[in-house]
Amino acid sequence: RDAQNDSRVSVIALNLSGMRVLPEHAWEIRQALLAAKTAGKKIVIFFDNAEMTNYHLASVADKVMMDPVGSLMLPGYLFGRTFLKGTLDKMGLGFDEWRFFKYKSAAEALSREEFSDADREQRQALADAFYETARAEICESRGLSTQQFDHLIDTHVYFMPEDALTQELVDTLCRWDDVGKVIQSLTGKNKLKLPMAMVKEANPNYGEWSEKPRIAVVYALGECAMDSGIRARWLDKVIRRIAKDPGIKALVMRVDSPGGDGMASDYVAEALRFCAEKKPVVISQGQVAASGGYWISMYADTIVAAPTTITGSIGVIGGWIYDKGLSGKLGMTSDHVQRGDHADMGFGVTLPLLGIRVPARNLNEQERERVEKVFKQMYAEFVEKVADGRGMTAEAIDKIGQGRVWNGTAGKANGLVDEIGGLSLSIDIARKMAKIPDDRSYNLVEIPKSKGFINLDFLSPVSVKSELEQDVTIRFIKMMSERPGFPQPVLLPGDYPVLE
Repeated sequence: RDAQNDSRVSVIALNLSGMRVLPEHAWEIRQALLAAKTAGKKIVIFFDNAEMTNYHLASVADKVMMDPVGSLMLPGYLFGRTFLKGTLDKMGLGFDEWRFFKYKSAAEALSREEFSDADREQRQALADAFYETARAEICESRGLSTQQFDHLIDTHVYFMPEDALTQELVDTLCRWDDVGKVIQSLTGKNKLKLPMAMVKEANPNYGEWSEKPRIAVVYALGECAMDSGIRARWLDKVIRRIAKDPGIKALVMRVDSPGGDGMASDYVAEALRFCAEKKPVVISQGQVAASGGYWISMYADTIVAAPTTITGSIGVIGGWIYDKGLSGKLGMTSDHVQRGDHADMGFGVTLPLLGIRVPARNLNEQERERVEKVFKQMYAEFVEKVADGRGMTAEAIDKIGQGRVWNGTAGKANGLVDEIGGLSLSIDIARKMAKIPDDRSYNLVEIPKSKGFINLDFLSPVSVKSELEQDVTIRFIKMMSERPGFPQPVLLPGDYPVLE
């Protein structure tokens, strides 16, 4: 956006080499480049190796450069998962899935050997939506018909550089070092200035506190938990302080969360409702804002999502992992005393290293009846809250609920989303709602400071245990074991397009 508004900049050049980005983030970058292109800037993008997401981004350019020994993979989109039922059986672990809502499929990884019909239906809808979004935008940028695009995807898949050039997917084969020559051929100018940081500091000024009006941009990233992930306890305090700060005219919250703990979700949702009574609140949904991630979104004045955002999943899920021979195989035993007929619910051996307790027994009929009642009650409350936040009836929310996930475009059609766009649009909506004039400067205050799209935390040394703790399935199992019997508004972490 800064480059778009800088009169000294006529060309924006990007090097996508080694770039790892999720579809929603790539779409947001593409939209920003498209806006710059519409404003008269020329766009040049280079890649060495690319796949669907990166090429979708690159296709917006006036000139697409590809390394002469690079590669391009365009296989389409796939949504899959690994099923562990057979693994649990071999280990001697039983799993009782507590599923009372048609599309709430987070626990299928532990209870089944393949998709349920409902999960297959919603995943196919997502794959179709992602594919059709990319196809429409790539075809428009590259001058292809939908038939040509489908043919390339279904018959070629892998493109060597010369193939990509012949099929007009790229414009030139060269190295990034040749970007100057490409820009010269595009602009007709012989002399170019290519400093790395020539763009002027544009309005708004990020992270600067002053007497100018301010818009707070708060990031809620990760699973919904009280003291990790989105850090709901901390977020609650931050949001309420923002609500009371007269210098902050609006709040934009960036939500990228698959859900988790219902209490954590509700803490943040109620804080946002409190804030919305005092100033505009806009939610920018990232790659996934589903289940608990949607819960924290529902009281905003405006919800903004991308076509490739995964949203919705209004529902709760749970399950019961129990010892079905594991302790015998491992030579582990446990013992206990109790007072109360159900005191032994959840008690059993604790696995070393992982710290996961495995209940010695499944629930009895009385206990399971109680669980079902609690789950249905929590779902009804979830639906009522969403209906209240969105100004819809509970019946209407139930029809699009039942745990079903939607892409952003479908979410807008069914009332879960208000606008299609990214963080930039969300900030602009907040500015207008706060009645800050177009020509008035303002500051953005980011809380916490954004890491952007690239996170280098994976470079730090880790132990085997910490690696295991980062595995999404292990985290899901641990969450189930730490709160046995509790309903979880969660979409299984990683249950959406991941970095390739």
